[in-house]
Amino acid sequence: MRLNLTSAMVLGAALVVCATTLPALAYTETTLHTFCPVTPKKPCRSGSAPTGLAIDQSGNLFGVTAVGGKYNAPYGAGVVFEFSPSTEQYSVLWNFCKKTGCADGWEPGRVNLVIDAQGNLYGTTTKGGLGSEGGNGVVFELFHKNGIWQEKTLYEFCSLKNCTDGGDPRSGLTYAAAASGQAYDGVSPLYGTTYYGGGSTSEGAVFSLTPNTGTKKWSEQVLYSFCSLANCTDGQNPAAPLYIDDLGNIYGSASGGSTNDGVIFELSPKGSGYTQSLPYTFCQQINCTDGAGPQGGVIMGTSDNLYGTTVAGGSGQGVVFELSPNGSEWQYSDLEVFDGTDGIYPSGGLIMDANGNLFGTTYAGGPRQHGNVFEFNGSIQSLYDFCPERKCRDGKGPVAGVVEDGAGNLYGVAQEGGFQDSGTLFELSP
Repeated sequence: MRLNLTSAMVLGAALVVCATTLPALAYTETTLHTFCPVTPKKPCRSGSAPTGLAIDQSGNLFGVTAVGGKYNAPYGAGVVFEFSPSTEQYSVLWNFCKKTGCADGWEPGRVNLVIDAQGNLYGTTTKGGLGSEGGNGVVFELFHKNGIWQEKTLYEFCSLKNCTDGGDPRSGLTYAAAASGQAYDGVSPLYGTTYYGGGSTSEGAVFSLTPNTGTKKWSEQVLYSFCSLANCTDGQNPAAPLYIDDLGNIYGSASGGSTNDGVIFELSPKGSGYTQSLPYTFCQQINCTDGAGPQGGVIMGTSDNLYGTTVAGGSGQGVVFELSPNGSEWQYSDLEVFDGTDGIYPSGGLIMDANGNLFGTTYAGGPRQHGNVFEFNGSIQSLYDFCPERKCRDGKGPVAGVVEDGAGNLYGVAQEGGFQDSGTLFELSP
């Protein structure tokens, strides 16, 4: 059943940058799917607590749930799902922990799946696998065979002693051509981060995973181990998606740093390896007015500027920031400081449309205090404020960002709310 709500009820967002108020934009919300709760007495086989979305060139949506599914009772190990907007059909493609000992992984992190040109799916789980240290996550591939979805485990983390190959890849995967919108070719390296392990300090790593020519095996390589500098000034425990530019530079965010409030890092190819630098360390200004806690990673826009959000700092409730290259340095700018009326705690990543407008979500705040989907085009405008209905049947508390189709429709997931308070899959149409 599709539930239609309208954002005409939404108040215009307070626009801090321009100190003016614009009317609310006319976006309509449609609840596409409501997820079910998990309890010891009533398992949720279709998946519960969705964590992110990807969209293919036909407009089909793919995502994962943190729990639910047929296996690893009573709460389930999570699922991979597909939703087709054209048919309004929701399907579970894979139930994790199907294989003995959860060799296929379980509990996928807050990740967006990678889709290749043949429609195969790639992603990570934070647990499971049969590494020597036991159950520290996997990289998986889902593929069609004889009309049935099957799973192949490409790599099991902590396969090396002391987890020097990393463990808990909760940020998901990306690839070199992802920023241009090209489908993954299935043979180039995949890139991601691990939350811990990866070196002698065990504070996380950036890794690549490459298929070995002529075999079915993939090789993992640690490109950088965090906390390599004294006091972890280079960052630690990365958990956000990576961004790769057209020169092969890798960008991301991590906690730690000299202020212990997070960093933006860059890995630049050099010879057979990479060198790490820090475009920015947060909370350098008094009272962290420049932000703290960058949890959504960064994206690159025109003129090679980087854009992202923090969940804290500013007025205490997060900022939208820009980093502009300035010779060998980077210039930091606050684009927006969240003040509560326009949402707070933006933890998901941003996307940018063809006109350079940014779109994202906040976990809380707004008129109803349950988060929103926003657009930044010089100032923040709320496109939709969650929970206008009784019991928040449209969802609440989105922690992931949104994706956009060719018609400008936005899609996302909320981990809470819905008919059974276990999350929703939603569409916003202009």
